[in-house]
Amino acid sequence: MALQFRTARIPLDQIDLDDTTCVLDPTPDAPPPPALIESVSRIGILHPPILQGKNPSSYRVVAGRKRLRALSSCCSVCDCLLLAANTPPQEVLAVALEETRISRRPTPVELAIFFKKCQRWLDDEQLAARFLPSLRLAANAYQLRRLLDLLKLEEPLLLALHEGRLEEGVARELLEIPFADRMSLFDLIDVLSLSVGNQKKLVTGCRELSRRQDTSVGNILADPALRAILHNEASNPPQKATQLMAWLTDQRLPRLREAEKNFRRFCGKLDLLPGMTLRPAQSFEKDSLTLTIDFADRDQLAARWQALRAALDNHGHPDDGKFPSGN
Repeated sequence: MALQFRTARIPLDQIDLDDTTCVLDPTPDAPPPPALIESVSRIGILHPPILQGKNPSSYRVVAGRKRLRALSSCCSVCDCLLLAANTPPQEVLAVALEETRISRRPTPVELAIFFKKCQRWLDDEQLAARFLPSLRLAANAYQLRRLLDLLKLEEPLLLALHEGRLEEGVARELLEIPFADRMSLFDLIDVLSLSVGNQKKLVTGCRELSRRQDTSVGNILADPALRAILHNEASNPPQKATQLMAWLTDQRLPRLREAEKNFRRFCGKLDLLPGMTLRPAQSFEKDSLTLTIDFADRDQLAARWQALRAALDNHGHPDDGKFPSGN
């Protein structure tokens, strides 16, 4: 639908900055960024805030709340866009969402808050059909419920998801486990600033160990070896994260980890020359090995080829005493 706006100069004391009806940010009381305050103090507001009248002398903010807060320290009026008072509430919220979309992609938390607020006026099927296609999501209630489920997260997790410190898929997996385990895993993710890949490995790996050992994730994380890694003051967070992932691999795949250690010892005995790389079969599923030798160009390969062939004449005869064993 075509929305109707008009421009008006509004006294700031008539704008209700405490009204969070249209706020999609999970941290509505966060102060405006210093850079925004400095910009507004230098040249004013470049992009007019959008308001809607609550009564003849009071307005709610539809979009631009932080800009108005930044302006309040240096001015008493603001030129704003006024949204018609008869605009349907869900369309007013759509304006707030669109304001975010023109500058960046809305976070999953902002989308969840948007749909939660819209549920006052539209059912799930109506919301899915009206808004999900424009977000490049399938227009069905299942997608809507997946977003709304995120609001079941505790505040620290919800904020981390909003700020990009917690990956959305990991957040959904955390929702499937008990509260104490969820918070223990999140604390590790947050303290060590784990990458998306490591977040997934940690949560999936700990859940697997929990099922295998018939115990809680909390008990898995209480392992003395893991606590020693986390409390090692000589290691920084990235180093602890690396050690944590190694520990987790040891716990989940002890045979694979032992095979990796044996392979590294084997490579050390070979004393490979620069430009040589030795790789095992994937996950050591076979005994075969691949030796890669780098050459600067074709001429270098051609010059060394005959000598290389001669050296490999005994390939396939490991009992000639020239190679160390794999143990």
